[in-house]
Amino acid sequence: MKSFTKNLLTTQEFNQVNEEELFERIKLISYMLIFTYPCFFIVDFIFYKNLDKPIFKWVLESVHLAGLVISLIFLMIYPNKIAPKGLIVSGYVSLYLLIGAVSSINSQLFTGNIYAYIIILLGVAAIFPIRPRNLLFQYVTVHILFLIGLYLIEPHHYSYLSILINSTGTAVISFTIALAFYSFRKNDYLNKQKLSRNEESFRRLFNLNPNPLILTKLDSDEIVLINKQAVEYYPEHVDTSFFFSSPNEKQEILNRLLKEKSIKNYVTEQQITANVWKWSLLNFELVDYLEDTCILIDSTDITDMKKKEAELLQHASIDMLTGIRNRRSGIELLRELLKEDKQEFIICYIDINNLKIVNDRFGHSIGDDLIKTCCETISENLDHQDVLFRLGGDEFIVIFFKKKIENVEEV
Repeated sequence: MKSFTKNLLTTQEFNQVNEEELFERIKLISYMLIFTYPCFFIVDFIFYKNLDKPIFKWVLESVHLAGLVISLIFLMIYPNKIAPKGLIVSGYVSLYLLIGAVSSINSQLFTGNIYAYIIILLGVAAIFPIRPRNLLFQYVTVHILFLIGLYLIEPHHYSYLSILINSTGTAVISFTIALAFYSFRKNDYLNKQKLSRNEESFRRLFNLNPNPLILTKLDSDEIVLINKQAVEYYPEHVDTSFFFSSPNEKQEILNRLLKEKSIKNYVTEQQITANVWKWSLLNFELVDYLEDTCILIDSTDITDMKKKEAELLQHASIDMLTGIRNRRSGIELLRELLKEDKQEFIICYIDINNLKIVNDRFGHSIGDDLIKTCCETISENLDHQDVLFRLGGDEFIVIFFKKKIENVEEV
């Protein structure tokens, strides 16, 4: 029931919008008829001055003058804001049909054609697609009057029958065209309304989302929508080019999006301001917005998490007594170097002599001081690229890079 009521209201809204647009079209046609009346005047009162068919001439003058008068009346009504536009549009459609019918009946007396009526029928269908039931009533009423008028002036039975078939076929085709235009305009309006409601809901959810959200066009870095959280998170940016560290990374993301439609949990480090860098967890989603293909970017600040992760990694990689790399970290580095097989290095194995004697005679704290002193002494004599790690107890490994064996022995 609710859905039916909603559809009914939307149809009424469309009819109102449609009538307002057709009301504007009548204004244009009124101006056209007024500006072309001087041509009709010349034809009626100069070219047809000596015409020996007074009834034809009188009716033709009346039809042209009627077009001028109804156009002037409409332009007088037009500024009135409370004018019943739907009623006026229907009335003027009927008047245009009647003018076409009368013109064709009059032409039948002189030229034997009904072109004016056919042109008006097709013109009304294309220019004034009003509500089908209203238009059907007007078409039927005017067409019956047209056929009666022709019957009264057309003495030849077969000629009248031919005109009846042709005019009725044109009326049916014209009404079908009007129905098609009306249906198309109505569906287009309803789709736009639906799109507008979806856009409104999307905007509301977009702004209510607690995370920074940015909507950007697929084919550019232009930002279409940005919520308050994103403005606060990215205060200095007017496009999304900063999201990517390089054009290659951007193209890789776009290619993945086109293929997969979404990318989840993409971790990257971003320069938020000139002096501030943050780690962000990004989610990319390909969406349609206002007939454009856009990228919805959801951002989560994981800087604190990354800091804790770095601290945990440091705790897991550093020997607590000496402050240098521990066994696990050192062995992992060696394995990576062996896998790469691109960089030459020299390994030096070291152990501390008589550590057990020191521990037994002076205590373990003094033994620990000996270990730390040895590590400090070794570290002071290493270059920044060299690596020292504790293999265990009093055993240590030094990895020398970019040195010859003579240099290492000297160190």
